[in-house]
Order: sequence, then structure tokens, then C-alpha cells
Amino acid sequence: MDKLKSIYASACSAIATIIAVVAMTIGAELSPEFKNTLAGFTGHHWVTKSWVTIILFVLLFYVFRLIGKSASDSQTKKALFALGVIAILGFLAILGFYTYEFVCKRNERCNQKDH
Repeated sequence: MDKLKSIYASACSAIATIIAVVAMTIGAELSPEFKNTLAGFTGHHWVTKSWVTIILFVLLFYVFRLIGKSASDSQTKKALFALGVIAILGFLAILGFYTYEFVCKRNERCNQKDH
């Protein structure tokens, strides 16, 4: 088994999964219909997002593992660096979104249309 290929596939899968989780999290907060759709599958939107995360990561890992050629040390390092960057950006996106939501719900000016 090619370790670098597995590490590379895992990093690529994690990048795509993080992007999906951030999109689902923010999307569910902005769209009650989307949140209800997610909740309709398992009873709670967070449980559905967790299952989607697991399934997406595993599925994409095998896709990247099967379609990819052997990964070089350089490619693997770049993928791991990109994973770190995406993880930080995903964290900041969710933190920023919820911070904005928190501040705006306590500040009437955010809800005014004429500012």
C-alpha cells in the first residue's frame, strides 16, 4: 500500500469535506427550509451533517485513492498544507458567521434596511 497516496487522498478528501461542512452549516442557518430538510433525515440537522461528513469523507477518500496515481512527497506536503489552510479558513468562516449573527441579533441597526 502506497502510504503517500493514502495520505494525499485523505488530505484531499478532508479538504472537500471541510468545505461541505462549512457550506452546510452556514446554509442551514440562512435557510430554514434547508435546515428542516437536514433534520428530516435523522431527526436533527447536526446528526444529518455528521453522517454526511462521514460518508463524504470515506467516499471521496476512495475516489481520490482509486483515480490518483502514486503521490510524490511534494504533492503530499502541498495537500497537507492546503488542508491546514482550509481548516483554518473554515473555522474562521463559521466563527465569523456566528459572531456576525450574534452581534446583529443584539444590534437593531443590522436589521434595518436603510443603513
